[in-house]
Amino acid sequence: MKKIYAKLYCIHKSIDEKRGTKKMKSHVKFFVVLLSALFLFAGNAYGGWGGNPCNPCGKKKNVCNPCNPCSKMSKSYSALVKKGKKLWNNEKLGNSGVSCMSCHMNHENLNLDKVGTFPHYVAMPDKVVTLDQMINYCMITPMEAKALPWDSIKMTALASYYQEYIKSYKEAKKRLQPM
Repeated sequence: MKKIYAKLYCIHKSIDEKRGTKKMKSHVKFFVVLLSALFLFAGNAYGGWGGNPCNPCGKKKNVCNPCNPCSKMSKSYSALVKKGKKLWNNEKLGNSGVSCMSCHMNHENLNLDKVGTFPHYVAMPDKVVTLDQMINYCMITPMEAKALPWDSIKMTALASYYQEYIKSYKEAKKRLQPM
């Protein structure tokens, strides 16, 4: 709060200095200071001074947030992929006893030849979805679990592993193609 008041004082002071000996009318000065205050408060509310957990200079560090550089998991992509692989194969991730691998062993049911990367249309939810939305659809519907928060380590790990998993499909397909 002290920083905000200090900035407002500096703005107010610079207005007086720019006008020289002629003083601005008080209602104009008040309006300028008020607009400046709104701008400063809005900046703070939207992460200007550390409100955004993905801001590496942010004051509040959320160590669970994968986009936070202080998060242990986000420092290593390979660690995220490793965690994602464990989750991908974990039948206890949901309540139905199936894992991601149960439906997608050997890249089955991914339609990689037809649809490519996300976002794209998927028949099960009957709409165009992003990868995160598809992960949550699978969590809720076949796996009977709660949706994962978009900024959770589990979501980031599953999405990271998926990216590596589809790379292995592309590599296997190249090996099988005749030369």
